[in-house]
Amino acid sequence: MTYTINLLDDSTRPTAPKIENVTPQQRRHGRRLAAIHAIHLRQISGVRRVLGEVAEGVRAVADLPGAVSSLTMIQNIRLSGSICGEECRMLTFHHTAEDQWIFPALNGHNDGLTRVVERLAEEHLIIHALIERLETSAAEVMAAPTPVNFHTLKISFDQLEAVVRSHFNYEQEELEEALGFFDVDL
Repeated sequence: MTYTINLLDDSTRPTAPKIENVTPQQRRHGRRLAAIHAIHLRQISGVRRVLGEVAEGVRAVADLPGAVSSLTMIQNIRLSGSICGEECRMLTFHHTAEDQWIFPALNGHNDGLTRVVERLAEEHLIIHALIERLETSAAEVMAAPTPVNFHTLKISFDQLEAVVRSHFNYEQEELEEALGFFDVDL
């Protein structure tokens, strides 16, 4: 299945309604999501570093598949099996938890929040497809370490990184109040 990347365009994303009377403690609880995202972003930054080192000739192309395949995101895809499961099995335990536990806990409180949660689940599918594309590109570079294959890998990675960062920012902003107010376990 092909997903359109413009789905991540901020102008097409629904917004969650503001929740009245959210306490500072509830807001802090909601911000825990950003701390979880930071772990994944560090891994992505590690792959970016390896790509840069290969481009500069500091590391060998042979180092790329190991760097990409070691991402927790990819390991969790392999562990969870099919992308489509009870909810939507996603590229990471994090996304699986969101899809199977967090999103259902938020659904149904109001239409605006439900639209945001549905959109986030759709974005998980896009991210999964981009992760698979990145892993395929890394394998192609290993099989034939040409400048063209490396360029394709870099484009795949750049797109994945941009989409993940955009998704995480959107998710954190739209769910912060609701996660704390509805006491959703993170």
